[in-house]
Amino acid sequence: MKISRIHFLCNFFLLNFYIIFSQNKISSTDIYSANFASEKLNSSYTVIKKNKFITLSFDDLNINNSDYYYQINHFNHVWEKSNLFKSDYIDGYDDNLITNYSNSFNTLVDYKNFKITIPNKNLKFKISGNYSISVHDDYGNFLFERKFSILEEKTKINIEFLKSKDLKNYNSHQNLDITVNCSNCNNLTGSSSQLKLVIIKNNQWSNKIVLNEPDFFFDNKLIYKNISYRAGNEFYYFDNSKINSTNLRIYKTELKDFYNSYLRKDIEKTNDTYNYSPDINGKYLINRSIENYETENDYSRVFFSFKPTEVFDENKIFIVGDFNNYEISEKYQLKLENGIYHGNFLFKQGFYNYKYCSINSLGEFNLIEPSFWQTENNYTVLLYHKKNTDKYYSLIGFKEQKSDLIKN
Repeated sequence: MKISRIHFLCNFFLLNFYIIFSQNKISSTDIYSANFASEKLNSSYTVIKKNKFITLSFDDLNINNSDYYYQINHFNHVWEKSNLFKSDYIDGYDDNLITNYSNSFNTLVDYKNFKITIPNKNLKFKISGNYSISVHDDYGNFLFERKFSILEEKTKINIEFLKSKDLKNYNSHQNLDITVNCSNCNNLTGSSSQLKLVIIKNNQWSNKIVLNEPDFFFDNKLIYKNISYRAGNEFYYFDNSKINSTNLRIYKTELKDFYNSYLRKDIEKTNDTYNYSPDINGKYLINRSIENYETENDYSRVFFSFKPTEVFDENKIFIVGDFNNYEISEKYQLKLENGIYHGNFLFKQGFYNYKYCSINSLGEFNLIEPSFWQTENNYTVLLYHKKNTDKYYSLIGFKEQKSDLIKN
């Protein structure tokens, strides 16, 4: 009885850890390819201006499911819910039925593709800041959530990348110097308001850095110096756009009840040597060579195999990336067999980036990768402002930039 209780508590702890670590609550197992449409296909975190449209699309592989609804939520700079009424940040009705959907056509895997576009006749945004769209079924069961921000630009931001000045991090970290240009910076600082600078790497809110004040104040600029990030390594990738063809990463395809794609074995990368491998910094791009790509792309079951340098039986191994919003869940967990981790998961035709991560028996998370200062990453800088008389943090500055030019 005591052993069973310990086993239950360990599983309960890990389940809660998955939810805490993931960027959002754990998504439904039937939901795939949830993503914001963007004109800038290689963008990282989604930021729009208040008068612009935003479209969220997703696929439901359980075509027998009933109606779906969406809600809009507003948050502060660290994703705590704002102390606002709905009417403070949206004009119209919340909890709206999703009426824009289409069935897949000429695919072996049947699915429904849903779209939410805002502003629409039911809803418009009123203020800037951090938002999420959360989707639930007609019983109120949560399906998934995606984050975005609305910008009311009042500043311009510049980023400069440098190698770390700390000798122990010299070969593994990247430093950022950030300059905020403002017409009158005194209006943003001081005892009457709060200014928060937030940096994230490759659209992963779990690695955010929050700075409460700059290192240097000037009338027309604010300077933040020596912001240090572990650089990590390039993402693994595969391309199943041509679903019945092999390529550099897919060595075999076969057609059974639907398409199967077999990836070449991934060997854990080590700290020995940096090898440049172009990636899209964790993103994924659905195949667009088909006219109606949202409903005519099929899904294939992609088979992964991963050989780590050392195996710990108590560790749980997962794949993560923008395709699953970096969620740690059993939906993307690999299983150990003869020293190699195996897993197979459904992916819509497209180009995908991914990484392997582990969680040990203590619930400690670790991306399985070395770290090299040369790694190209995509950094997003967000500047939030709140007067003491305001009830929310507005987003007044935004910059996204790759670390492809690093100064020594």
